[in-house]
Amino acid sequence: MLKSRYFWLANSAFWVAVLGIFVHIQYGTVLGTADELSWGRTWVLMSPWFLTWIPVTAVIFKVVSHNARRDQHLTAKILSHAVWAGLLLSFYWLFCSSIRILLRDDSLSDLWDVSTHIFTNSAQLDIAIYVGVLVIALSINFYHRAMQESMELRRVQNDLVQEQLKALRTQLNPHFLFNTLNTIASLVRLKREKDAVSALSELSMMLRKILENKEHTDIKVKDEISFIQSYLTIQKMRFADKLNTNISVEPDCMEIEIPNMLLQPLVENAVQHGSQMESNSNPVNLNITRSDNELMFVLTNKISRGDKHDGFGIGLSTTRERLNRLYQKFRLELTPLNDGVFQTILAIPIGAKDA
Repeated sequence: MLKSRYFWLANSAFWVAVLGIFVHIQYGTVLGTADELSWGRTWVLMSPWFLTWIPVTAVIFKVVSHNARRDQHLTAKILSHAVWAGLLLSFYWLFCSSIRILLRDDSLSDLWDVSTHIFTNSAQLDIAIYVGVLVIALSINFYHRAMQESMELRRVQNDLVQEQLKALRTQLNPHFLFNTLNTIASLVRLKREKDAVSALSELSMMLRKILENKEHTDIKVKDEISFIQSYLTIQKMRFADKLNTNISVEPDCMEIEIPNMLLQPLVENAVQHGSQMESNSNPVNLNITRSDNELMFVLTNKISRGDKHDGFGIGLSTTRERLNRLYQKFRLELTPLNDGVFQTILAIPIGAKDA
């Protein structure tokens, strides 16, 4: 703090202002009496008693800061402040007395009389001022330490949340990879080698995107959609007649950033349900819109009769847990509609992540 120019500016301005107030009071008190002095002369004579507090205040702040960093018992800290108070006040009285003698052209032999006058008249005020400055220094130091500890706690909490989110996202990768490899294995068993090669090519591109974004907590909607489309391409190779997919995104949503791999587990869950239907052309529709500061994802898909839509694996539960850690307010609603259609609504605030 002592290295800050704002501290010295505020410190100097405060004591100059206090000096000005006391000079005005003193000048008005002796005005018209035998002890009358000009305002400027009064300023000069009183300035040592107040301007000397500028360096003294700095030393007090330094002592407070030094004692705060030391691992000492409270009694030792109080004793340290008492010793410093004695030293600083002794220096203050001696220095100001000497300057007063010089300004008044008095003899150094008057130093004892001046010192006696200080102890009998202004010493109590000086001690009160010292205690006041010490209390302010202790309060400011306590506030700064509390703020630093709060910032450090928030940083640690943020790092912890980021690690937890990274762990959750890491769980999604093998989950998605297992299902995709299972699809490719099925294509091979069905002797659809050409489709299997194409699926491996799509998988390669998806893995490349995962590696490119592994350090990124957020990704643009357009990149997430590109990833999902590659996934759907692979799934449609296996379930060509079972799935009828459609993705609709409003143009002004494309550049908005969302948590990486937020939508993929939801789409994967819908595909798993649709692929197990006995009927063909089961819809999997994803619609992305925005309203003011909210981004909305509406996913519809068909489910088997009596299916509770509890999800497959960890996809939905992991998504909800990520959302709980990222946002204070969000909506993730799973609602059955008519004709075996199930609707998943996800709404998140734009640019309002908490983690």
